[in-house]
Amino acid sequence: MASKENVFGEGILEGLEEALAWKRGKIGLETVNIDSMPAERIKKIRKLYSKSTKDFERRFGIPAATMNNWEQGRRKPDPAGRVLLKIIEESPEVAEKAARAA
Repeated sequence: MASKENVFGEGILEGLEEALAWKRGKIGLETVNIDSMPAERIKKIRKLYSKSTKDFERRFGIPAATMNNWEQGRRKPDPAGRVLLKIIEESPEVAEKAARAA
């Protein structure tokens, strides 16, 4: 029976061999594309639940400056920001309750 250390070490070696094979172009690795949430969608979400970015900030806790940057395409939301916007889009009451409890 193999020890835990041997199994762990073999897993690391297998991962390193796979990384080298990918780097050398011998294999392809699975990729996942994540929707970057376009500025138009962000603005639409905000407008559904507030008249201004300041109102949105008071309700959901996302700073108005951040919303302005996202809405104008100067920056894209990070993964946590995208998740929060999606929650706001689908369950604004839940997001608002969580923002107030924080």
